[in-house]
Amino acid sequence: MILLEQVSKSYGGLKVLSGVSLSAEPGGRVLVTGRSGAGKTTLLRLLLGLEEPDAGTVHPFTAAAVFQEDRLFEEFDAVRNVRACVQETEEHIREALLSLLPEEALSKPVSGLSGGMRRRVSVVRACLAGGELLIMDEPFAGLDAETRENTLAFILARQNGRVLVISAHDTEGLSSFSEYRL
Repeated sequence: MILLEQVSKSYGGLKVLSGVSLSAEPGGRVLVTGRSGAGKTTLLRLLLGLEEPDAGTVHPFTAAAVFQEDRLFEEFDAVRNVRACVQETEEHIREALLSLLPEEALSKPVSGLSGGMRRRVSVVRACLAGGELLIMDEPFAGLDAETRENTLAFILARQNGRVLVISAHDTEGLSSFSEYRL
């Protein structure tokens, strides 16, 4: 699957991406790395259709995403946050959430959850959503080593043949990914 071909993107006079091409096989895993400001988030936003390139081609695919910010409904509990975005039974959603969260966290408004718990709600929501791509911008932010490992295992178990694109500063545990460095 060719995702991007010779894509360039600038903001004002600042060139962020220049001639970027990216492809992956169905079920492939791509790790986008680079220093802060290198264009990782811009690349993901292009893949999601949230930005238009100045030049080049972004091939259209359906996608589910975890953004840098969690984008949750603050007054909803974890189950309702996931259910608002996916076509799954409440039982299946609860089961998925319990893979990453303690039982008592499921019924609290997400505004009362820790940053790491909120992050895991976002991950579950994206993994249960459909699409040909699963795009995650810093999905392990705020997670300790053990929680990160469990969360990565959860993501990989639910990749379901989709192309998985993750941006991350910390690449620990991601050696099975093809690295694309910006």
